[in-house]
Amino acid sequence: MIGSILRFKTAVALVLLGLLTLLAGIGQKTFWAPPETITATAPAGTAAPLTVFEEKLKTLHPGTVKIQVKGEGAFLLAAGRPDDVDAWVGKTAHNTVDGVSEDGKALQLTHTDGEATAPSPAGSDLWVTTENATGEMDYAWNAPADGDWSLLLAADGTKPAPSSITMTFPNDTSTPWAIPLMVLGGLLIIAGGALLVLKPKSGNRSGNGTGGGSTFARRAQAKAAARRGDQGSAASTQETAAPETAPQPATPEKTGPEKTAPEKAAAGQKKGSGTARRSGIVVAVLTAAAVAGTSVAAQASQTPSPSAPASSAPASDGATPGSSAEGQTGDTPVLLDAQFRRVLEQVAGAVDAGDAAKDAAKLAPRVAKSELQVRTQNYKIRSQVGSYEARMPVRSTKLLTTVVTNKRSWPRSVMAVTQGEGNVVPQLLTLTQASPRENYKLVSSTPLQPGATFPGIGRAGTETLAPADKTGLAYSGDEALAGLGDRLTKADSTFKDKLVEGQSSPYIADTLAYQADVVKSGVNGTFAFTHKAAADNTVVFRTADGGALVLGRLNFSFDGTPKADGDKLTIGDDAAALAGGKETSTGMVLDFAESVAVYVPPAGSKDPMKLVAATRGLVGAKFK
Repeated sequence: MIGSILRFKTAVALVLLGLLTLLAGIGQKTFWAPPETITATAPAGTAAPLTVFEEKLKTLHPGTVKIQVKGEGAFLLAAGRPDDVDAWVGKTAHNTVDGVSEDGKALQLTHTDGEATAPSPAGSDLWVTTENATGEMDYAWNAPADGDWSLLLAADGTKPAPSSITMTFPNDTSTPWAIPLMVLGGLLIIAGGALLVLKPKSGNRSGNGTGGGSTFARRAQAKAAARRGDQGSAASTQETAAPETAPQPATPEKTGPEKTAPEKAAAGQKKGSGTARRSGIVVAVLTAAAVAGTSVAAQASQTPSPSAPASSAPASDGATPGSSAEGQTGDTPVLLDAQFRRVLEQVAGAVDAGDAAKDAAKLAPRVAKSELQVRTQNYKIRSQVGSYEARMPVRSTKLLTTVVTNKRSWPRSVMAVTQGEGNVVPQLLTLTQASPRENYKLVSSTPLQPGATFPGIGRAGTETLAPADKTGLAYSGDEALAGLGDRLTKADSTFKDKLVEGQSSPYIADTLAYQADVVKSGVNGTFAFTHKAAADNTVVFRTADGGALVLGRLNFSFDGTPKADGDKLTIGDDAAALAGGKETSTGMVLDFAESVAVYVPPAGSKDPMKLVAATRGLVGAKFK
């Protein structure tokens, strides 16, 4: 009777515990489930023309971060690399959204004093994407590529940036204990129900020595009897085989008197009364196993991925998974493909507009240095000499390859090889960004020499070297251009065998032949020719084989002086358009800009340097 009551109470307790556990698991999936998003609002702060969203906000929670901005008038939100955003902001006063409060309801805002205004960030080449809005904006912050990204919010640089900012982050809605709790609750309910339904059989009280009780008890008794039988047999064998002089003392278990039938019946009754307790123990063992199983399942969701070594050190403060400090300083190209194409299209558009109108002012936003000077003078000559040849057009279509530096400091240089409409041969377009707030400008366009091979350069980003840097090279950039200048000036140059050109690309040979012909045919004058590298025009890209491609400008000067009094020198119509006349008795100087590209082999190579691309344009003419 007592066993039945205990069994009933245990069963009820298991069912109640199972219901509570099942309810807890269901609750984690329903009414206790965490919210899908967390929304934080920026507090009122000091007004500033710029607001920066730090890159760590993007990685606080996995998934897309949504930003809502409200303001007066037009404003924009631009995405760029963190170092690019910081460089563009510079010394301007700004606010920085750099975190979220512990309760997740407020954005942390930091104000930095500085200059009251800045140029408008609209149209900057630093931005990968730009969103424009008036009054209100809903923005989904997705990374445009691998690596870290920041955002810049501004009106026009003079007005305060919008201050009503709300960010919505995806929340972690995982409930790793929900399913284990539901499974465990079900098991407990089943165990309790089984304890109620399955009743123990009454024991056999006859004196045959087999006690009553549950199936588990009877099995245990049978196993114990078998063990006693085996031990008795072993003892008999040992007594028979042992010497008579060394008898073994009998143990009380083996020598004790056999129990009588009433004693066996009493033992069976005791075992029968303990059935409920043993059943409870079995259920407890099953419950413990279920709990252990749920614990293993929960730990499995937290097991590190195979790629993460177990002994790896913890990340330093402020580090984000997958981020690399070095990646932002030396391994990240300064332009993505989409940025490069956009920049190239704008450059080509500006050059087309200038060429069509023969107006250098239209070139200014996107053309600089040697290219601006050459095209400006070309327009001037063509306005007076209709037959004078125009410069080769700049095309953004049929982009053959791009070369992008991974040097994060300024000035930055990139290069494109294109061959669009009007390009007889591919041409090398070198673009330079002088400072963060300036856009890329075309500084030279150089046609590839016929038959020349463009050296291999990694498109994922390559190193740029200072012109004087000779690290890993047979010659530095400065030495290469100086050698080319000497090679073009003198037929017996010491660089004759150190710098060569292809048989189908006779730029050097034609230049030397032209200079020799002028000296030979100009009986009334004395002529001198020099080719010298121009400072601040040299760009050096590391090639895939460890060598380098050097792009730069040579100043080609053609100096003529009459031999005797009364002798006169005559210049062509193109030079006359710049000099203001065709004849001189005092002498003249013609200046040409030569855009060139030279391949330099790596250090230790026995190969000579090679002229890859070259062209010249008249930029000046004057009388002495």
